[in-house]
Amino acid sequence: MEQKDKFIEKHPDDFKDLYDRYVSRINDYLLRMSGDPLLAEELTQETFYRALVNLRSFKGETIGPWLFRIAHNLFIDEYRQRRRLVGDEPLETLPVSSGAEMPEKYLDSLETQKKVQMILRKLPENYRALLLLRDHLGLSYEDIAVTTGKSITTVKVTLFRARARFRELYTAEVSGKEDIK
Repeated sequence: MEQKDKFIEKHPDDFKDLYDRYVSRINDYLLRMSGDPLLAEELTQETFYRALVNLRSFKGETIGPWLFRIAHNLFIDEYRQRRRLVGDEPLETLPVSSGAEMPEKYLDSLETQKKVQMILRKLPENYRALLLLRDHLGLSYEDIAVTTGKSITTVKVTLFRARARFRELYTAEVSGKEDIK
């Protein structure tokens, strides 16, 4: 994702630069996770508020994974709260008309994009998060491990399983089979 940039040492008081560098990526991640533009915007703002409040205590080497971890944890908290309120139903679906780039860069048709979004929504939250962090945002395994609080080995294994499940669902969708559980 980025070289180890020790942002705090270079720009101890330049929060605007930090915000400008990461706001669109954080918002895009949260939008794809939640499917709700308003919720994504709210969680993005909360991410940067918490980062600002805790910036002086930041002790890591790269700030990007730290910001994604804040955003990821905020989403997980919101997801759990909503599940308690509405049961096991997923969060609202992501509008396909979003101008953001899809995780698979070779997508060229709107129909294919719709299928990909539908399949992403069917995946468990942890699979969806890893696919978006790695394949859409291009984070390294190390940065994903920091973001999710998992070991690099766990990230690799779970990402392998997520890709396999995605392929399985996509193949079933393309061939016209019923939903595979």
